[in-house]
Amino acid sequence: LNLKETTQDMVEVLAQITTQRSQDIAQKGFAFGYEIPQKRIHPLIKPCFEPILLIAEIKRASPSAGQIGAINSPTKLASDYLNGGAGAISVLCEERHFNGSLADLMQVKNAYPKACILRKDFIQYPEEIEISYCAGADMVLLIVAMFIDEDAGFARFKAIYDECLKHGLTPLIEVHNHNEIDFITPLNPALVGINARNLHTFNINIPAACTLKNALPHSRVIFESAINSPHSAFIVGSFGFDGLLCGSYLVEHNNPSAAITALKSAINLSKKQKVAFYSCVFDKFVKRTKPIIKICGITQLDNALEVTKEQTNGGVDMLGFILVAHSPRYIESKHIKEIAKALQTLYPHILRVAVVNDKPSLNEAKALYEQGHIHAIQLHGLDSKNPQYFANIALKDALFPYYVVQNIAQKADFSPHYEGAFCLVDSKSTQGGGSGKSIEFEVLRSLKESYLCIAGGINIDNISDFLALKPAMLDINSGIESVAGKKDIAKLRALLQKVASYTSPLKSNK
Repeated sequence: LNLKETTQDMVEVLAQITTQRSQDIAQKGFAFGYEIPQKRIHPLIKPCFEPILLIAEIKRASPSAGQIGAINSPTKLASDYLNGGAGAISVLCEERHFNGSLADLMQVKNAYPKACILRKDFIQYPEEIEISYCAGADMVLLIVAMFIDEDAGFARFKAIYDECLKHGLTPLIEVHNHNEIDFITPLNPALVGINARNLHTFNINIPAACTLKNALPHSRVIFESAINSPHSAFIVGSFGFDGLLCGSYLVEHNNPSAAITALKSAINLSKKQKVAFYSCVFDKFVKRTKPIIKICGITQLDNALEVTKEQTNGGVDMLGFILVAHSPRYIESKHIKEIAKALQTLYPHILRVAVVNDKPSLNEAKALYEQGHIHAIQLHGLDSKNPQYFANIALKDALFPYYVVQNIAQKADFSPHYEGAFCLVDSKSTQGGGSGKSIEFEVLRSLKESYLCIAGGINIDNISDFLALKPAMLDINSGIESVAGKKDIAKLRALLQKVASYTSPLKSNK
């Protein structure tokens, strides 16, 4: 679930699509030249949300990915999707940029009349809804971004929305931010899709999209875009989404049926486990009132309680426990359990993270997670040449909360194509934390990460320089110690004071 995707340098892609589409309608009509039945042939099928709705997409191309798949037989792909447990089939009908058509939609609906079919398109006019209805669509995507900045945009959007309801079609209203949610509030919509992809630039922002769900308490909510693995579905499930829409990943997969089954299992598992890690972290990432402060290398119960008790100036957000055997801050699992029990009672909001760097430590950490003693796992020792994690299973299939660490000395050492929701960068001198060495600030500035998470050599003397980078998270270890594994509370208090002094202007500007 990478925060950065390889995309073309696109500006106002949405405006280009809608302008060309309007020209095509003017020349060919609302049916784009296709022969549409005068009356609907097949019965309307409503989407089913039990237990979740997975919408699988037939998608040949996109402006960001280019050609995705030939899809010689849309009906064969639809069959694979349905066999895997898809609750609805999305058919991309836009022609110029996505190589789709209304013909694809009619072909799929004729082959599977009892399947729920979504017309995925850039609908601009009320007249297109009757065309969609007669062509066999059961659902229609309506994109708020196309209307929100137009004069009388709400009136135009509402006319299309009302036309959907008139024909009994289920509108899936797509939003990208709080302004768009405010735009649709008067409609009190039953079904909303949150798209993690900005349709003006086609950039992806997963944390912002996930946290938007809280602004839609009265709607069923679908997560759209950026689902590229079971782990990404696991993350989405932790936010309680009612379903997801997945396209490119399924089209490119060599076994779409199995892929859908895995995605559904992952999202259901995460919802069942009520995973709290990502919602806590993403909320802090997006609010940006201050960076997440993680104190790593905790080794003693008394010291852990002293650190977490220090609530002045925003306090600490995470504690890290190092399971790396050769580390001077190594802690045994039995002691992590003791600390976790105390923290769960006294400071349940503090996230607990296990730090690992090999297969035995990972297995130990996974056991701690499954038993409820930690919230997530910090993975060291991975790089672009070794994309597997230590149990020899691809990280994209991992069904537990984690984030990877990249040890870097220069920009070329960093890969933006990492697995997971975000990445922590650390200096190259350590594989388990606590070296006291920092990454050069020019290197950190060059990374251009949406959510920059930094470890290595952070202390009271340089904390202001790190804060100037506007990081999402600071991972602090040896810089506030009296001895290895023992955190100095006076140093911690002074550091937190500097964090509060630097970030208070951010809070006042909110």
